[in-house]
Amino acid sequence: MAYTILQNKKNLSVVIHADANTTLTIAGNSSVSNVATSDEILTGAAIKQVWYGSESGFWKVLRGSNTVCVYDSTGWNDYAGNGVMINKDVGATLVLQLNGTANGYIMVELQKIGNFTSTY
Repeated sequence: MAYTILQNKKNLSVVIHADANTTLTIAGNSSVSNVATSDEILTGAAIKQVWYGSESGFWKVLRGSNTVCVYDSTGWNDYAGNGVMINKDVGATLVLQLNGTANGYIMVELQKIGNFTSTY
């Protein structure tokens, strides 16, 4: 598999690490969504922050077929920390494309969106 879920907090967020082209289904329950856990039903997820690196290429992040970010070299972008998460097409698939190189990584933290029930 080209991706790993490093952290998955129910009703809150998920951190995904990829080292090759990856397409993840976001919306739905845990039998459909790649990031929903237990009884969550997600309607989407916004991009909070992204860490990335590539030797000689670039990463392209798409929601469905719409490009929302392009990253070259190595870096970190904290969208939530700067006041605005990327919330374009939150219910669409998350597509991570590594272009122009065989070596690279990307980590994406997503804020889960859905109708969540509290256990308290």
